[in-house]
Amino acid sequence: MIRHAPRHWAITAAVALALAATASAGLVTVADGDGTIAARLDGSRGPVVALLSGMGDGMEPWDAVASALAGCARVLRYDRPGIGGSTPGPAAPVLAADEALRLDALLSALDLPPPVVLVAHSLGGLYAQAYARRWPGRVAGVVLVDAASPLEPDGVFVPTVQPTEGVSVQEDAGVAPSMDALRRGPPFPPVPLVVIAATDHADTPAREALWREVQARTAALSPQGRLVVVEGAGHYVQVERPDVVFAAVREVLAADGADMSGCAP
Repeated sequence: MIRHAPRHWAITAAVALALAATASAGLVTVADGDGTIAARLDGSRGPVVALLSGMGDGMEPWDAVASALAGCARVLRYDRPGIGGSTPGPAAPVLAADEALRLDALLSALDLPPPVVLVAHSLGGLYAQAYARRWPGRVAGVVLVDAASPLEPDGVFVPTVQPTEGVSVQEDAGVAPSMDALRRGPPFPPVPLVVIAATDHADTPAREALWREVQARTAALSPQGRLVVVEGAGHYVQVERPDVVFAAVREVLAADGADMSGCAP
């Protein structure tokens, strides 16, 4: 199994700050229907970069990447409903279209204007694609980190161990209908796109090769797309090789004309 392996991260206890009139660095809570979303903002200037986590994951896998980008970008990461500091959502399948709406509302609430660079890991890749396809004019570029793709063959990359509790059950239940909706929906926009593919998922050589093929086809969705294969890396590339993810984001930001002088080397 490749793209759906949830990984549990220790959550550092922190008191969420009240949402200010304008977004500032630190932890914030944002109203989300009857509940709240816990988010973190790093950086105070430059373009907006939104980091989208994989199934069942909170913000922590992005620590190193966010830190590297904070000098030249405003970096948003957040816990989806039922994860980390966010309150649970409805007991229903989590659909990519709804997560795109949630991200758009979060960006608006935090006064983070478009265009935004979307950086998404694993299942978050479906949510990033849903956003980019619905609002192409609000997206400066996309970086997909060993991410789920609607170009996957049906039923091939599924969990070896099915989630049985928590939000991962609802997120997993939304994968198939979300992929179907993406296949039927608008095309991926012609924006800068970097697709990062890991090679070591402890899977068979044939399935590893198929995964890389899917990632290559995903990169071809944009005329400005390219594939980066990270030999020896596992599924959590942003943790094992944050330098690779940082370089990809920096490439997309530079293509949009951003000032990269404050970013970590």
